[in-house]
Amino acid sequence: MTRLSVLMPVRNGMPYLPEAVGGILAQTFNDFELLVINNGSTDGTIEYLRTLRDPRLRVLSPGDIGLARSLNIGLAQAKGRYVARHDADDRSTRDRFAKQVAFLDANPGIAVLGTCVNFVDEHGDEVKDQWTQVIRDQQDPAQTPEQILAMMPLTCCIAHGSVMMRTAVALGAGGYNPATVPAEDYDLWLRLLPDYKIAKLPDRLYDYRVHGDQSSGARRSEQQARTIEAKLRYVRRQVPELPRPVRLVLPCDNYGATLFRRFGPAQGYDPSIRASAVARGTDVVAVTDFSAIPYYQ
Repeated sequence: MTRLSVLMPVRNGMPYLPEAVGGILAQTFNDFELLVINNGSTDGTIEYLRTLRDPRLRVLSPGDIGLARSLNIGLAQAKGRYVARHDADDRSTRDRFAKQVAFLDANPGIAVLGTCVNFVDEHGDEVKDQWTQVIRDQQDPAQTPEQILAMMPLTCCIAHGSVMMRTAVALGAGGYNPATVPAEDYDLWLRLLPDYKIAKLPDRLYDYRVHGDQSSGARRSEQQARTIEAKLRYVRRQVPELPRPVRLVLPCDNYGATLFRRFGPAQGYDPSIRASAVARGTDVVAVTDFSAIPYYQ
């Protein structure tokens, strides 16, 4: 049995795809298959893939079906005990797979394993700005299952492309939900918690590329909407006895609160309760300023 299946959905992955694929095929751990799921590319992606002769490569071309459905096809086709994610514009260090496989082998209670990441631009140079600093300060310290369980309902604290997980767990959860794209990874992690443990290696084994053409940047507002919806569904699963509608208080008046007001009602939450009524008429308090969380806890 193949130890590892690597899932790489791609839609118009040039010019970064050769570097991404080359880095995977050069891994020090080589008991894997690479499943590239071509999602309707028109930029030379499929022509490049046809030039490769590595027997570990399998190219699937289901058509333009979207990211989550492409990933689910990859999961269904995967032969590995573990499945790793990799985006077509990113890079992994040569020892990434070896370190993650060794960790999962040694820790059977861990279902999902991410890594810390570097941020690079279109030229491969390191990106340092306010956003990347927030990630390093807030999310990198969440590494143990306990830390991630505490952090994940607040924010997605693992990079999707850096993840390796147990194939049976992903399939058992039903895979990715197409209705949650482009927050399909966050939705899956919240569905797995708290029944399954998620961990993160402190090593920076993955280069997340920041550039103008990436889909997550182009769909940021939609991603924020799906993220808020995933949070609200998670709360409902953890506390099923909550009434309908849930009385939701937003003590912070910022952009995050605006998103909860916009998307809360469709998930069965009433965000009209005034913050001054917290003590006498509240089911859920949504704190959208991280610095204020200790106060409200």
